[in-house]
Amino acid sequence: MENCFIYPYNNGRIEGINNKINVLNRVAYGYRNFHNYKNRIILHFKL
Repeated sequence: MENCFIYPYNNGRIEGINNKINVLNRVAYGYRNFHNYKNRIILHFKL
């Protein structure tokens, strides 16, 4: 618990990315293959 006051790091950004991928997973339920789903994630995060 004290570490959150000592170190300036947190996992908020990673949790946000996880949440967005889970939302995309619900929206992209009808994709035919994993390649299209992966392209959608890359397009969304501009990787």
